[in-house]
Amino acid sequence: MILIATDEAGYGPKLGPLVVAASAWKIPINTADRSDLQRAFAAVAGPVTVAGRRVVVDDSKTVFQPRSATKKSGGYGKLECVTLAGARWCGLADGRLDIVDDLAPQDRARINAAPWLAGLMKQSIETKQGSPLIDAWQSGGAILSGLKARVVTAEAFNQACAAGGNKSDLLSQTTLTLVKDLLDELSISSGEPVAVFCDRHGGRRYYAGPLQSVFEGTLVRVIAESKTESSYTVPYRGDEFTIRFTVKGDSFTPVAFSSMVAKYMREKAMESLNTYFADLSTVPLRPTAGYPVDADRFLEDIGPIIQKQGFDLATLVRSR
Repeated sequence: MILIATDEAGYGPKLGPLVVAASAWKIPINTADRSDLQRAFAAVAGPVTVAGRRVVVDDSKTVFQPRSATKKSGGYGKLECVTLAGARWCGLADGRLDIVDDLAPQDRARINAAPWLAGLMKQSIETKQGSPLIDAWQSGGAILSGLKARVVTAEAFNQACAAGGNKSDLLSQTTLTLVKDLLDELSISSGEPVAVFCDRHGGRRYYAGPLQSVFEGTLVRVIAESKTESSYTVPYRGDEFTIRFTVKGDSFTPVAFSSMVAKYMREKAMESLNTYFADLSTVPLRPTAGYPVDADRFLEDIGPIIQKQGFDLATLVRSR
């Protein structure tokens, strides 16, 4: 069967982009039972030692510790290793990964329009450090066959909200469009089961509307809409697939994998933003992770730069 897993990074912050990542997997079993599927991902879930550090595919919030952002032995290096290994394994980038062009080419123009993301645009990294992970992962049943992401800049975020949507609508629309793009690219045999697993989008419980919007008004069947999981059957190409939005969905290995890719891209974007403004500042500038309280501190610190450069805050700061 084919399994697609999605997750996001940067839903809550005030600065920096919202990043959504999706991974596609070939699984040698025909079941949507999560416990059976988890066994198929045992090799991907297991710890692997890479250059002296223990790397595990897990929820990115567990793996990444902000204080270790600049240390290769910390969570940042683990996010990078997993992302590079994934890109190399699925054939997206054999030798080097160009983060924007390879993972999020649809958002290149938007990213390029934000000068503080110039550093992200230039990121091209050798993938060979991920080889030990691939060797370990290939011993299991699950095979990574696709990897894609979307980078929603502050400007794009604000424009979407100004058009009448909200944060939850934007996250759902972006995620489901990414799922559709992957499905459209994959080679799916007639009758081959397809299952999609997503971490729940904030507090959202009902997804039939966004699904019908992205999948061209198709008649979506509700399986369940409970406090812990919302699940649906969606017609697609004369067949159908199931999709689940689960509370703590990132405890499932393929969702955790997508979580780590999204978090890595988000951190590279914030690295670019912090470096950009530090280079323009005449005094030492403490970096920010972009979350509301600290974002306000950072915006106050860079106030003179914003005024001097004439930046439109709507292109830098999210409205909600």
